[in-house]
Amino acid sequence: MVNTAWSGASNIWAMVVAFASVPALLGGLGTAAFGSWVLLQTFSATNGWLSLADIGVVVTSTREIGASAARGDGARVQRLTSAAVAVCTSLGIGSATLLGTVGVVLIPVVFRVPSNLVADVRVSTVVVALQVVADLVINAVEGVLEGLHRVDRSRALDIARRTVVVGAAAVAALLTGSIVATAVASAVSCWAVTVVALWMLTRQVPGWSHRPNRHDMTGLVRQGRDVALLRPLGVIRRTMDRVIAGVVLGPSAVALVEIASQLQAGADAVLSSTSYAVVPASAWVGARDDPAGLAELAERGTRYSMLATLPLVVAISMLSAPLIEVWLGSSYLQAAPLTSVAVLAVGVLSMVAVGSQLLLGVGRTREILWAAIVSIATNLVLSVVLVHLIGLVGVFVGTLVSAVVEIPLLGPAVLRATGLDRRRFLSAVVAPVLPPVLAQVAVIAIVLRLGLGPFPTVLVGGVAGALVFVVVGMRSALSVEEVRRLRAEFRSPSG
Repeated sequence: MVNTAWSGASNIWAMVVAFASVPALLGGLGTAAFGSWVLLQTFSATNGWLSLADIGVVVTSTREIGASAARGDGARVQRLTSAAVAVCTSLGIGSATLLGTVGVVLIPVVFRVPSNLVADVRVSTVVVALQVVADLVINAVEGVLEGLHRVDRSRALDIARRTVVVGAAAVAALLTGSIVATAVASAVSCWAVTVVALWMLTRQVPGWSHRPNRHDMTGLVRQGRDVALLRPLGVIRRTMDRVIAGVVLGPSAVALVEIASQLQAGADAVLSSTSYAVVPASAWVGARDDPAGLAELAERGTRYSMLATLPLVVAISMLSAPLIEVWLGSSYLQAAPLTSVAVLAVGVLSMVAVGSQLLLGVGRTREILWAAIVSIATNLVLSVVLVHLIGLVGVFVGTLVSAVVEIPLLGPAVLRATGLDRRRFLSAVVAPVLPPVLAQVAVIAIVLRLGLGPFPTVLVGGVAGALVFVVVGMRSALSVEEVRRLRAEFRSPSG
């Protein structure tokens, strides 16, 4: 529960940083350069394509270190930590070399970068490549900390990285209007955070910096194969909308997609924060052979995750137009219908997010893989077809449909892993969440009919909707005894 709280704080802060940085980057760089910067970020090692460069080693190290710590094997924790950092550093250097050579040639051509920006985009690509090494090292440190159940320190490191890196990029964009200066500011600040990350790791795992064992390194790589197969699908899901819009319509269209994606990311940040700590938690529970614990983790975790995520999904979807007008002005209202559709996909996936992380934590990645492949294929085909038929909103309609398709594919795997019954899961997890959602929808609909200005509509609709969700949700989804239990767990996290 404490780890989940820290994860929530990290993702809420990430949402705040993103919302603050988009106006600065958009205003400083202009629409075309901002779109080009967004496309470059799809190759980052945090949420972009080069996050795949660790070939599953980060997730595997979290799982294996968590299991070793649960058994009290401190020596193996040290060896695995050294191996994880060494592998990620090596893979980062190789990935940076590839991006800095091949990417320089292909990126301007594939994404139809305007001729006046081609030179700057090429230089920026090289700088982004240098940042990839630093990001992968930080990712390895975060994976180790999470395996030790120190999600608090991992998320504190992530908060520092997002704040420093995104803040430096935004300031550089505002002051210089140059995409090259923006990339340099981002890379330099990321390397500074890397130094702090390695210091934190030394404090948490003394002695980790000894020469890594070749057997441990190859073991992490070998065990990471299933995760490596799964990870590309997650990156495709995160970047597909931007890439399709960039290839079909060019960088300027990507700016609108990015606005919708950032608001979608706000809801997704809450969803991922409420499911993030499930990987190390399920690894510890699985290592101790506790099937009842896994079942409780899936049932309570999914219900709490939905209760935390759905009110934001409803609010953003229904209030997208006034929210964008307050945030960026009326010039970007074209992004409102994109946002309304985009954020609904997050609400659908909230039913299986915790279960998916649980399967990952206990090593059952193959069961996630096939569901994800079908979902991504559906998303790709529909998005490409619909963007030609109905415009930009088509890429998000494809995402929403693919999320719906994923539920019956992934849900049974979660039930098998936890021993839960489908009828019990629906009645104990999904049904109690519906009354507060319907009540919130009704309240926001009334506020929209009042015809208030953009800011009052967002304020009144957001606050009133949240309040009615909490009031109804406390009655339908949480018992008095469960609330007492939650309070006791937060007061005694070590228990």
